[in-house]
Amino acid sequence: MRCLKTEGFTLIELLVVIVLLGIVTSFAVLSMGSSSLTSEMQEEAKRLHALIKLAQEESIIQAKEIAMEIDQQEYVFLEYNDKKWQTIQSAVFKARKIKEGLDLKVELESESEIIKTEKQDVLRIYFLSSGEQTPFQIRLSIKGQTKPNYTLSGYFNGDLKLDLVDE
Repeated sequence: MRCLKTEGFTLIELLVVIVLLGIVTSFAVLSMGSSSLTSEMQEEAKRLHALIKLAQEESIIQAKEIAMEIDQQEYVFLEYNDKKWQTIQSAVFKARKIKEGLDLKVELESESEIIKTEKQDVLRIYFLSSGEQTPFQIRLSIKGQTKPNYTLSGYFNGDLKLDLVDE
């Protein structure tokens, strides 16, 4: 009697291939997620740099005082009108949330009472019509990591510097 041999893959062989494909796919997704978060951090740092530079210029050109109120979740721009700070009603200076997965740390050179606001954990950076500003340092990084990060430094004379720290 002759035995017919069928050709093909066994169920175990198919399962092994599916598991291997799953592992390879998960590594690919994880590596892409990390790089996309890095690119989001870079994009947010550049946006923040451009908005602060624009606020400085707007303050000088319009001869008005502008402030940036900043905390862990968002930042918003304010202007001084009628003896009080009001949110700027502009598409450019709208309130912006910090993207999920990014960490924002702000250090001010002087944490006097003039910088404190009514809200806890909210700091203000002031841009004066004279061209001066509150000295500050903003660090933007991926949550849970210290490097790479972007450091945005603002000096009293209005200078602004954006650096990538990746060592």
